[in-house]
Amino acid sequence: MTLTYYCLLISALVLETFGLIMVFSVQSVTVAANGGNAFTDFAKYLIFAVVGTLGMVGISRMPLSWFPRMAWVVLGLTIAMQCLVFTPIGVNVYGNRNWIMVPGVGTAQPSEFIKVALALVLGTLVTWYTAKRRDRSWKAGWGGVAIAILAVFGGQDLGTVIILVLIVAGALWVGGMRKRWFALLGVGGVVLFAAASMLSANRRARIIAWIHPEGADPTGVGYQPKHGMWALGTGGWFGVGPGSSRQKWGYLTQADSDYIFAVLGEEFGLVGTLVVMTLFATIGACCLRLMRRHTSTYVTATTSAIGAWIVGQAIINMGVVTGALPVLGVPLPLVSRGGTALVSVLLAIGVLLAFARHEPGAQEALSTSPGALRRSLAVIVPRRNRARDK
Repeated sequence: MTLTYYCLLISALVLETFGLIMVFSVQSVTVAANGGNAFTDFAKYLIFAVVGTLGMVGISRMPLSWFPRMAWVVLGLTIAMQCLVFTPIGVNVYGNRNWIMVPGVGTAQPSEFIKVALALVLGTLVTWYTAKRRDRSWKAGWGGVAIAILAVFGGQDLGTVIILVLIVAGALWVGGMRKRWFALLGVGGVVLFAAASMLSANRRARIIAWIHPEGADPTGVGYQPKHGMWALGTGGWFGVGPGSSRQKWGYLTQADSDYIFAVLGEEFGLVGTLVVMTLFATIGACCLRLMRRHTSTYVTATTSAIGAWIVGQAIINMGVVTGALPVLGVPLPLVSRGGTALVSVLLAIGVLLAFARHEPGAQEALSTSPGALRRSLAVIVPRRNRARDK
């Protein structure tokens, strides 16, 4: 009865550990090369990991009735935080204005918390939809979802917008939206993505380089994809060893974020990449199991939204690194460097763990005390021994 809970927990913690190892592996070179202290810089990042893990544990203990109640407050707060990117404290990174400067912390990405807020709110909206509720609150709720996505789009962060759309699609899929509407929305999304890409010279160059990699400038737009593939190829079956990556020595400029999967493949080989892929597949399988076993529409829709976010983002990131997709600037959940990104994913995992704790029979199994378990084993084992003696 506790299979979903422990599979989710172990998969998330192992991926987080993988991420901490890889981030330190890259920072041990990049930070030191700039004259900084790699251990000090990593210790700051470790604080985010601790905060996120504690938040995950705390949220996993919350009653299910709390999530729909706090969803709207969380959405409002995250939209307000996202609007700060358009103020003087907003930070522009690679043409995207999607970060804010927080004193004593550094840069933070409010849109990462919008992902959590959207998943929680969409659970309520889908519940109202299945109950045929179409009042002003329902329309206002969808207005809030639209405002959140537009606020991120206004900062030109197309990669994050794609993930937000995935979250909405994941919730609507289990909400009973007809397939023809999905087809129409999908076509519309592709058209809007193409338009946004064509309006940006940088995105247009990335797509052309993906379609025609042989003609891409190896010192420009084709630089990162080429070195990412070299890193994966160098890793072979078992990798060159932890900390022994060559590409992190200034060749991959996004070695600790968007292209950390390439460094992971170089150091741990094909076996290491398959382990990471299996862990994400396990999280996806746990989400499907939660959706099948729960009778609550809210839990089902929210789980679908979070699963589409985490697994979908992982697939996009790995697709970019392996050349299956054009460069989109999407990090690998739980593995890539990014304090707010790590905290937000861990909080989402905490929501899933709370749902898993309330699976049929899970509460009873989790509340079993060690003393009761020992007494049960003391009764079962002698019976088996007597049966064997006979």
